[in-house]
Amino acid sequence: MPWAAITSTGLLYSIFYIFIMLFFRKKLNIANDLQTGLIYLFFFLIMINISTVTSAAVTDILSKKLHSSFYIIHLLQWIPFVYAVLKIIPDTEFHKARISYWAISITFIASVSAELYHLYVLAASHNVTESYAAKNHFNILYLPIIWTILASLFIYIGLRKSIQEYSRVGFALIGLMVLKLYGYDVWQMDNISRISAFIALGVILLLSSFTFQRLKNIIKNMVDTKKENEENQEL
Repeated sequence: MPWAAITSTGLLYSIFYIFIMLFFRKKLNIANDLQTGLIYLFFFLIMINISTVTSAAVTDILSKKLHSSFYIIHLLQWIPFVYAVLKIIPDTEFHKARISYWAISITFIASVSAELYHLYVLAASHNVTESYAAKNHFNILYLPIIWTILASLFIYIGLRKSIQEYSRVGFALIGLMVLKLYGYDVWQMDNISRISAFIALGVILLLSSFTFQRLKNIIKNMVDTKKENEENQEL
């Protein structure tokens, strides 16, 4: 069995082991500081597995060293990840530090980006040679779109739940996307595509500014209305 498969399987067991510890943290009387440390380790292992190790596994699949069904096993790590973020972490003291929001955000962004990247390469390639063109195509065309969608999602969640860190993550991701797109990707295009890209940037920035203001006002009105209703109920 290739080393990528062995390493990925080992990481998957470790991820589920930590998940089980966090799931039964109250029965095991795990201290809050240890819970926080386990959560950070949990995120770190997920990022390592889904980025570095899985990339090697994808190469082995395209090289026919691994069966494609192995990738389905790899996808199992999303179960503990999603459950931990939605159910376990909100019930811990993990969010006492602001950096915790960045840890969740970076792990989620990296995981989604890498997962879609791997799936695209597997779907668009039949061998390792074809995968090089598929990887380049994904990085230039699809990755900026994915980051824009994720950035919008984080900004919305940040405004909706009044969590500034998520909004900052969203704006930071937009900035990173713009730097990547116009600092590297655009120079891989022909002249017409470059001009179109810069025009698109101006349009995107204008629309983003308008949408942000509209969304901010809508959410503010929703919050104010909710507070008024609560005050009326108390009276």
